[in-house]
Amino acid sequence: MILRHLTDALRKQDWFTVVLETLIVVLGVFLGLQVNNWNEARAAESRRAEIIRALATDLRDAIYVQEQLQVCVIDTGLTVWHAAYERGEQPVPFYFRIDGSDKPPLTWTVLQQMDIAGLFDPVMLFDLNFYYSELDGVGEKYVRYVTFVETEILPYEKSDSMHFYTPDGKSLRPTYQANMERLREYRGEVRRLSSWSACLTERLESGKEFSASCLRTDQSIPEGSLLNQPLNPEIIP
Repeated sequence: MILRHLTDALRKQDWFTVVLETLIVVLGVFLGLQVNNWNEARAAESRRAEIIRALATDLRDAIYVQEQLQVCVIDTGLTVWHAAYERGEQPVPFYFRIDGSDKPPLTWTVLQQMDIAGLFDPVMLFDLNFYYSELDGVGEKYVRYVTFVETEILPYEKSDSMHFYTPDGKSLRPTYQANMERLREYRGEVRRLSSWSACLTERLESGKEFSASCLRTDQSIPEGSLLNQPLNPEIIP
């Protein structure tokens, strides 16, 4: 209808009508594009909010598992074992096994398949990728630890506990002592991941952009350790 009016106006050289009809067409196209942009922005924001909720839930679940289940169980178990050892007993080496899968779910891998790169600022994206990469790496370490437990401790647990000790009965054999040291290291890494999870959760829910990454430190890590050094914000895009 508008195009027919515009054609008639051109034939009659009715320039006022030509300008008016042209403005109506341009304004209609502009408003249509603007409404489409608003809808896309709302959809993107809604999608970002859903992904943030999913990430925050996953990080909170990780904190609960790491702090309430793993750290507490490991600390209690090591304390009980050392008390028995100090009394002159020969307790079976303490070990820690997780119910279900030995590794955490692949949350970050699934989210990356949803093309989320444009939903976060570079620092947050770097932090999340780094955290989940470390979480996977710590999971690999645990698998190596628990493989030793299942092949070298469990088969002998119900037999003579002296199997795990030197002939004089005073010390654990080096292989079993090393395995318990790996557990202490795992406990420290889990505590560090828990602190890291808390920082990421707070930043995700704040909605703010930060110029430096979350620190991945823990008080149990010795001063001067490479693990105790903050990330350098200069290397972050």
